[in-house]
Amino acid sequence: MDITGLFDAPKNPIYFDSGASSLTAKPVLAKMAEYYSQYRANIHRGAHRHTKKASEEYEAVYGKLAKFFHAKDSEFISVRNTTEAINGVALGLEWKAGDEIIVSDIEHHSNLLPWLRLKEKGVAVKILQADEQGKLSAEKLKQLLTKKTRMVALTDCSNVLGAKEPIEELVRVAKDAHALVLLDAAQYVGHHPLDLSRVKADYIAFSGHKCFGPTGIGALYHREGAPLAPWFVGGGTIREARLDGYTLLENHERFEAGTPAIAEWIGLGAAIDTINKVGYGAIESHEQKLIGAMLGVFSGQKKTVLYGPSSPADKACALFSFNVGKLPHHEVAIMLDKFGFACRSGHHCAMPLTRKLGVEGTVRASLHIYNSEEEVNGFGSALGKVAALA
Repeated sequence: MDITGLFDAPKNPIYFDSGASSLTAKPVLAKMAEYYSQYRANIHRGAHRHTKKASEEYEAVYGKLAKFFHAKDSEFISVRNTTEAINGVALGLEWKAGDEIIVSDIEHHSNLLPWLRLKEKGVAVKILQADEQGKLSAEKLKQLLTKKTRMVALTDCSNVLGAKEPIEELVRVAKDAHALVLLDAAQYVGHHPLDLSRVKADYIAFSGHKCFGPTGIGALYHREGAPLAPWFVGGGTIREARLDGYTLLENHERFEAGTPAIAEWIGLGAAIDTINKVGYGAIESHEQKLIGAMLGVFSGQKKTVLYGPSSPADKACALFSFNVGKLPHHEVAIMLDKFGFACRSGHHCAMPLTRKLGVEGTVRASLHIYNSEEEVNGFGSALGKVAALA
């Protein structure tokens, strides 16, 4: 796999925190700088060349997303991040008392709190329990589904455990029960392909900053025909406005009120180009090597507790949550930083899951294509030094 020139990866400390945010690809930065320096203008407004060029570059991203996900360009909505996308779906659907929503106990807060808030409207939230490794069961989902189930909202990959989920089967089971399906793909996009001609989810949410793109931008996939009303209205969303009402535009435009994050959306398009250039085959192959190497490190650390799958075949991405003896997780992260590795510590916005694990939080090491097996070996040495203090 050749990623020469694609990233400026920091070496002190080495970046092991891609689960929070990936590094930004250099072509993304270049494309955003191009917008700001060569055709800085608003989109869909005016007739001069700068605004035409900005509009063309902006609109081209919808086509890139459509090809990338095997969908239609009209089915993608520009949002700030996964959190906004999921909240938008929760706010953009009509709910009535007695409706049921199913979420799992391994969800990020962003795919839990928007649904819990609907309990104020009399909506029931049911919990799909994952197994000890963090894997979800289609059979257990079947047992929870009823005629009242309106929505099934699940993660493609836990940001704490990184387990490989039977996504296609879970979606099929939910759709067979006539439920709407939302997938939180924040930890999935950039690691594995997601073919929406096969995975028949109604809504998919992901963030650019986790797949080599900029912060402050993401996309919501909204399958054609699935219900959804705009959660904001304003400039850019209407076909006609009157003093007594308005008529909304069709497709994604009716959801994108106001001036959007133009440079960031164009940057997201460049991130998609980067993934395509490297190729998902190369990404998956490299991550499997990293997963195997990291699991080897943890298997040799007797004082370290690793949460989630211990087999490479059961991991969806190179993400590992752990604790070292009785050392507080934040202290472990600080020590690893001193030994040259940047890792996350805390509950990772998944407090119900960390409680299920019986801990207040964990340390999380998460790697991507710019990390190497040599770095994993160095991490093993650093972890050994920390464990010696436990």
